[in-house]
Amino acid sequence: MTKAIDIIKDEHRSMGAVIKGLQQQLAAARNAGGEPDFHLFGAMLDYIEAFPDRRHHPKEDEYLFRFLRMRSAEAVPVLDQLEAEHARCADLLADLRAKLEAAREGTGLEGFSGALDAYAEFMWRHMATEEEVVLPLAEAQLTGEDWAAIDLAFAANRGSHWE
Repeated sequence: MTKAIDIIKDEHRSMGAVIKGLQQQLAAARNAGGEPDFHLFGAMLDYIEAFPDRRHHPKEDEYLFRFLRMRSAEAVPVLDQLEAEHARCADLLADLRAKLEAAREGTGLEGFSGALDAYAEFMWRHMATEEEVVLPLAEAQLTGEDWAAIDLAFAANRGSHWE
């Protein structure tokens, strides 16, 4: 397994933890009958925007997916699908933010809850496709030189301790 694959899987776990944390915080607020911590929810959405949408997905598109497209015609349809999903993430996040703001203004949590569940399901499927389909194809098809470039790009997300 390459350094990039380790980092990608670790980043997926981090994204999953934030999504699960949002769901758990929402459930706790609903069970307590009070308002959720809207500031915390906003900060968690900020993380999703700042890291996965601005750093993780662009690196997948620019490095992993680009190199895999060059080496595997078999991968092209799934890469097209995943890149389209990356583009959709910003719209889904904007919808989550709008529904969070509506809840903050007193419309209730149902809209936010539904949008969060839809986003979570979308991301679980997306990450599973990357890990179960794309990463095995990449391991089988990419060269050492390809992986060196991909490893370097993803290591930049982590800092020097990954180098």
